[in-house]
Amino acid sequence: MKAQILTALIEIFLRTLQSQKAEDVLRGFADTLLDYIEKKVLGSASTVDDALILPICGLVRKTFGIDED
Repeated sequence: MKAQILTALIEIFLRTLQSQKAEDVLRGFADTLLDYIEKKVLGSASTVDDALILPICGLVRKTFGIDED
């Protein structure tokens, strides 16, 4: 019984991910996560993470079309 419920939930989740609305939700989540990371990196005293992490965040934004606010 548990396996059937889990299988049904996974199927529903995968169908949801295929929709356009899910793409917008995931893009919004990624934007929020990247904003958080960028804010933490810029707020730290280290300049090494600025040089390493910020370009990676920029590349992720560019690759997946996630605009900066």
